[in-house]
Amino acid sequence: MADDPRAHDSFPYPGGSVLGVLLDKTALDGARDRLEQAGFGPDRYDVLEGERDVARIDVKGEAHGLAGTIMRKLQGAFSDDADHVRQYAEHLRAGHYLVGVSVGENEGAKQRAADALRAADARFLNYYGENYVEDLGGND
Repeated sequence: MADDPRAHDSFPYPGGSVLGVLLDKTALDGARDRLEQAGFGPDRYDVLEGERDVARIDVKGEAHGLAGTIMRKLQGAFSDDADHVRQYAEHLRAGHYLVGVSVGENEGAKQRAADALRAADARFLNYYGENYVEDLGGND
C-alpha cells in the first residue's frame, strides 16, 4: 500500500487518516522510522510524491467519476477541504511528500501517528474524520 497506488486509494477523501506534508527525503525517512516505532508498518500508510501522485489527489474529482466530482464541488462549497486538496497538490508539485496514516476512529492511534509525523517536522498536519477535519498542529 505504501507506494503502490493500485493497492488502496483513499482519495478523493482520506477518511480515517492523519495526513502530513514532509519537505524532503530526510524528513520522510525520519517519519518512516517514527511511524514504525509508533506501531505503524508500511501497510498502514501511503506516501505520495511528485507530479505522478497529484492525479491521485484528483483536485477536481474527475478521475473518481461522478461521485468524486460531486464530492469536490461539495467540499468547495461547504468546507475548507477543497483548499486542503489544492495545498496538498502544490506541495507535491514542489517536490514534497504527503504521508497519510490510516488510523480509523482510534483516538490513540491518531495521536501516535500525529506525534510521529510532528517529530519528523511534518507540515499541514490534519486528521480527516468521516464528517470533519481536525487540525493537529503541524510545524507550519
